[in-house]
Amino acid sequence: MALPVVVLIGWATGFSIPEYSISPGQAIDTATLVTVPQVRPKDYVGSIYMTDVTLIHLTPILWIYDHVVSDVSIYPASEIVGSSDPSQFSQQQLSQMANAKLAAGVAAFSYLNRRVPEVYGAEVLATVPGTPAYGVLRPGDLVTEVGGKTVTSMSTFAAAITSYPPGSVVRLLVIRQNVNSSSLDFKRISFTVKLGSDPRNGKKAFLGVEYTQGVFYVLPGSIKIATGEIGGPSAGLAFALQLVQELSHHRFARGVKVAATGTIAPNGIVGEVGGVPQKAVAVYRAGVKIFLVPKQQVSQARTYVGKKLTIIGVSSLSQAIDAIKGLRGIS
Repeated sequence: MALPVVVLIGWATGFSIPEYSISPGQAIDTATLVTVPQVRPKDYVGSIYMTDVTLIHLTPILWIYDHVVSDVSIYPASEIVGSSDPSQFSQQQLSQMANAKLAAGVAAFSYLNRRVPEVYGAEVLATVPGTPAYGVLRPGDLVTEVGGKTVTSMSTFAAAITSYPPGSVVRLLVIRQNVNSSSLDFKRISFTVKLGSDPRNGKKAFLGVEYTQGVFYVLPGSIKIATGEIGGPSAGLAFALQLVQELSHHRFARGVKVAATGTIAPNGIVGEVGGVPQKAVAVYRAGVKIFLVPKQQVSQARTYVGKKLTIIGVSSLSQAIDAIKGLRGIS
């Protein structure tokens, strides 16, 4: 019976199938990731944890294995990567993490009534292979100028591009985060591109980007959040909680270990995330007993852990802080 197994392994490792698995990842003390320029007390112990999941593009062997593991969920590739070019998926995930760290910083500053300067533009979501933008612009780039014309919105970006005839050479001014850096600062980059023809109307210029309204927040470059190759936006709430503690010098979570998941908006609103059942398992395995999740996802968090964890649903950063204070009996 050894031969069929060897053949199956060779077959399985030769290609992947159009499905992904999500399994429990790890719970990480955010105090080991977040750096704010200050001197921490010698007795400082982190107490806010972020959590993640492991995402795997399945092979036939892994598909069989993951179907018998109780805490793994399997999804069609279309639900994970959508219509994105697979080669850009990893970049998109890192860009989402970079944006989550920025949003966490802004939410923390706003909670503490500190203003953060803003820069508006058109945010690149993806580029189309074979077009002028492909290989030049990246997901997460914020275009602020086209050929000397200021871009502050989706409409001004579209107007700037279509104001040129196809074949025109224009300069793009872009704000780009270094998604592989722990710093929350950015760099301004200039690119020169030759515009193509719109496939729907050959008389109009075409750059080849999918974009949306974007804004970049100018936070102090001295604040750092080291996330390495971890992608996605779901650690936003955990980072915001830790930043409030660091920036205010008020350790409201002292003595209580709490994990948190949820996107965070600059105004402090907490949003839903994926993989909550698996994240709850990671929290439980790490020995953390309290898990803050988006309010709508409390039941999901209990899927595999039941009542082994205290699950608290929150809708905003302020609610999350109040919930933690309530656990400690302080106000």
